[in-house]
Amino acid sequence: MDEKDWTILDILAQERNITRTAERIFLSQPSLTYRLQQLEKELGVPLLVYRGRRGIEFTGQGDLLVDYAREMLKRWGEVKELLAQGQGEVRGTLRLGVSRTVALYRLPDVLRRFSEQYPLVEFDISTALSQDLVGSVSSQKEQIGIVRGNPQWLDAREMLDPMLSRTIDNWWKLRFTQPSGSFMHVDNAEIAKRMVQNNLGYAIVPSIVLDRNDRELYRLPLTGADNEEILWTTWMLYRQELLELPAVKAFVHFIQANYRQSIPSLYANP
Repeated sequence: MDEKDWTILDILAQERNITRTAERIFLSQPSLTYRLQQLEKELGVPLLVYRGRRGIEFTGQGDLLVDYAREMLKRWGEVKELLAQGQGEVRGTLRLGVSRTVALYRLPDVLRRFSEQYPLVEFDISTALSQDLVGSVSSQKEQIGIVRGNPQWLDAREMLDPMLSRTIDNWWKLRFTQPSGSFMHVDNAEIAKRMVQNNLGYAIVPSIVLDRNDRELYRLPLTGADNEEILWTTWMLYRQELLELPAVKAFVHFIQANYRQSIPSLYANP
């Protein structure tokens, strides 16, 4: 097996469909099918179960091989980064795990500026809830995590940060004795903002979702028992040993140099 085979297995596991996989890797469908049959012959085990229009499923052995292929792709990418470092180049694929709110409102501008300095670095970006991203960075599924809230981060340990909804619930209970009586529930802060813009009540959202075009909205910061504003800040998480990788080191240093080591100010509302 080589890098091409690892890539085939990785994408096939994502698509669960021979035709779509062939399109993504620029192979003909017969060529892809032949290569998969050759792998099964070389390994002496069935890898796939064909389900007709429902696509394909991997056998138990197939799932193990997909895990192996993904691990090898990850290691091979890291090796190429280290070799490039010896030539004085910063290149490679940077795996970022980013909270959905940050990815929507702030990440594009940050990556644009970073790419101007390091054009050879590519990005593999995943978005998820902040509490899930802490675990992804800890397990090195993602090299760097950018999360909201107050994450408990102790190197390799997976410590989940408080959820935003819990912060809001605690604030409400501190201020009121009755439930909010909300008549609408949405799972996205941007959607909540749009509802308010259309005179559909109020919303409690992070200030990151508000920009200069939202000046018509009345804003009231949440305060705690001590009348201090309740802050839902942003943090960058990474494993210290990964600074050996040029792309990781460059990104961390870029954030530190441009934002004075203050991720919350990077994503503060303008």
